[in-house]
Amino acid sequence: MAQTIRNVAIAGATGNAGSNILNALLSSGKFTITVLTRKPNPSLPTSITTKVVEFDSLSSLTSALKGQDALIDATSVPDPNVAIRLIDAAVAAGIHRFIPAEFSIDPTATNCRSLPVFAGKAKAYEYLQQVAAAGKLTYTSISNGAFLDWNLRTGFSDIDLVKKRINLLNDGSRVTPWTLLSSVGTAVAYALVRAEETKNRTCYVYSIMKSQKEVGELAQEALGKEGWTIQSKDAANVLEDALADFKAGNVTFGAIGGMIRWTLTQPESAAGWAKDDNELLGVQTMSDEEVKELIKQIAAELKA
Repeated sequence: MAQTIRNVAIAGATGNAGSNILNALLSSGKFTITVLTRKPNPSLPTSITTKVVEFDSLSSLTSALKGQDALIDATSVPDPNVAIRLIDAAVAAGIHRFIPAEFSIDPTATNCRSLPVFAGKAKAYEYLQQVAAAGKLTYTSISNGAFLDWNLRTGFSDIDLVKKRINLLNDGSRVTPWTLLSSVGTAVAYALVRAEETKNRTCYVYSIMKSQKEVGELAQEALGKEGWTIQSKDAANVLEDALADFKAGNVTFGAIGGMIRWTLTQPESAAGWAKDDNELLGVQTMSDEEVKELIKQIAAELKA
């Protein structure tokens, strides 16, 4: 008999991905939700249960997870031991489904995942697969490429909406998946509802499938074509500099970003999904006009 998932716990519910996942779970009306936190958080909805736990304690996590059907790891912690401990706690508590803190490039992109920035994710994902293969729990991984709205808001994709500055990686022509954070949340909620169809596999979603150059062109159309500075960077040099910083112990936002942006030039991780699960997971694609409206909205917020 297929497992019905009702009781869902989430770790990292206040982060970029986690807050959107929590909103989607609440909006679905299908789950009883428990949030694991390090300390009390009065900003969380009163309709959920909040449990303060010690994330470095297996017994604390296991106790908090008793009676749950699924655990979503939406933490953003480089140390893989945190994710592995959550997996072990899920097994000890008898949880059926685990959703790891992937929400990024394809976990099978082994060349890109060998970079230091993905080392923690890769180790935790490998461990999760071993545990699932042993029949101790099941999992669903969500691959969404780049966070579309977050990238536009932060300039992480080297498209600066305020300064009207674009730094293309190589020629910026590599097509990649970009997904709204809200759509990532939707995908997770649907994955739990459709648990049998998403069992022990990676699901692939996207809001748009475009190159950095194409998104930059939409930004120019949305905000006016005057005043833009467009340059190009050699992706290999970007990666070399980022790895040098990492080796020197300079684990900066720039170094992390350099490695991640380099992966978006590689066919292994940035050729678009060979197939997608948008229909299965309720994710809608966006038209160019919708993307331009999003760009206008974010630019206005940033300038306010």
